[in-house]
Amino acid sequence: MATTDIETDVPFHESFDVRHGALTDNWGADYSVPGQVTLTGNAGMMEPAEAITSGHGYGTYTVTAKFDGNMPGSAIILWPGDNNWPGQEINLAEVANDGSGRQYATLHWNNNGEDAIRVHFHEGVKGGVFHTYQLVWEPGQLTWLIDGQVTAIDREYVPRDYDHGGMNNVIGVLNNSPDTTLTVTDVDYVPLGGTPPAAAPVPEVPVAEVPVAGPAPAPVAEEPIDWYALAARATANYEATGYWFY
Repeated sequence: MATTDIETDVPFHESFDVRHGALTDNWGADYSVPGQVTLTGNAGMMEPAEAITSGHGYGTYTVTAKFDGNMPGSAIILWPGDNNWPGQEINLAEVANDGSGRQYATLHWNNNGEDAIRVHFHEGVKGGVFHTYQLVWEPGQLTWLIDGQVTAIDREYVPRDYDHGGMNNVIGVLNNSPDTTLTVTDVDYVPLGGTPPAAAPVPEVPVAEVPVAGPAPAPVAEEPIDWYALAARATANYEATGYWFY
């Protein structure tokens, strides 16, 4: 087996029991509740993006998070390991700019110095509750899943990871609007061929009982990087295009 056929990344897990944990490039994050991070207004967290080897490659990325707000501002992203834009950015989830609250995934790449993008909507996925967002990145294919259900597959312009002659990506969670909030409890990465974590159960929300002729229904489940400068650029890009990127 050739060296380039061997995945060298190691599993990664962050549950924010101690502030930002491994997502050491961060700004404006609220760590006041152990085991979660809340991003409101201009706030974000990311693994350091310093070289094509930074971050992770092929495998399964899993983020347990809750989007609040029906306008763009929050995003779960895999940012280019070399921190260069335009580049291979793969977003697990963002919110549409039409006020509908619809969530979607994106794939960005460098098209002769210009940003190119493909968009895939996560149909039926609602904000205001926790979901398990997953991306499976493998040779020639990207697969997005929400709560264990496949919502999109892309086989075009799929980037290669560092072990296979391309570049790795770092994990980031971001918010860029005073009207939106992103709450994150867990971030996982499992190299290709490993066993990813199962989709987390949706937190149960009690519902009021209604008199019925039979038994009442049971409750149901519902160089140092200048991050402030990058956040300012993101704001300008949102205002101009409705999409999140630096």
